[in-house]
Amino acid sequence: MAKRTFEDFLKDFHSNLYPMVLDDNLPDHFDDWLGTIDGEDYIRWADIFAQEQFLAGMDHVMKQIK
Repeated sequence: MAKRTFEDFLKDFHSNLYPMVLDDNLPDHFDDWLGTIDGEDYIRWADIFAQEQFLAGMDHVMKQIK
């Protein structure tokens, strides 16, 4: 099972928010965007990421049981 990091989660979230940003500009735009996020947003997104990871882990366990 491939491990998805919180950074991967944020990059996907950023890409969905800004689909108009060209691939060449994406890394710099992502870094700039991270600088504008307040702490409460990080906490909310970390909670969502944690729930996503929990569900992925449970799915993996269920597949091993079957």
